[in-house]
Amino acid sequence: MNDSEADQPPLQEVLGLLTRAREILDEENAGADQLGRAAVHLIDCVVDVSSLLAGNPSLDTARAALSSARSAVVAATCAVRHAHDRVKTA
Repeated sequence: MNDSEADQPPLQEVLGLLTRAREILDEENAGADQLGRAAVHLIDCVVDVSSLLAGNPSLDTARAALSSARSAVVAATCAVRHAHDRVKTA
């Protein structure tokens, strides 16, 4: 373990913070717009990937993590495109 790894918080702490961030977005009804839905989806993907890779790292879990990461990229791309189009037409 190197010094940068020693300074990192435990996975459960990080997942707890992400879960709380998602709860706050839900409470604020952030899912009502495109960017809010993308933010919630990105948090879900990060939690999924982290849990998969921490649990049982194997080729199958790596494939599942890659699938979730691709989904996150698609969601972020669509959200950025939507925001760009909205600004462009305003």
